[in-house]
Amino acid sequence: METKEKPEIEILPRRLMSSKKAEDFAALLKDTGMISEVLFQRHNYSGGGYMVGRFILILAGLSPEAVIEKIRPLCEQVMPYSYDIRVGRFTKPKPTVKDYLRGRV
Repeated sequence: METKEKPEIEILPRRLMSSKKAEDFAALLKDTGMISEVLFQRHNYSGGGYMVGRFILILAGLSPEAVIEKIRPLCEQVMPYSYDIRVGRFTKPKPTVKDYLRGRV
């Protein structure tokens, strides 16, 4: 049985973003109605907070090109210092044996 993998969009800001700014950006992305989930790559720091260096967008069944066209103005507004956008598969499609051993499933 062959499953078709859905493409995802990765946004890499050229600078780390504060947790507040990243959460606001994720809310803006979800409000477009084209994205079902936004995942962060967090970088923890000693003060107990975190900075965000990467966003992975799980699409809601639309083509990646249409979504990128819609979110590019939001990215330019929130990240004037520049960013990179890539399309691909950035999350694991199914749990691994290591995930079961660590109790994550």
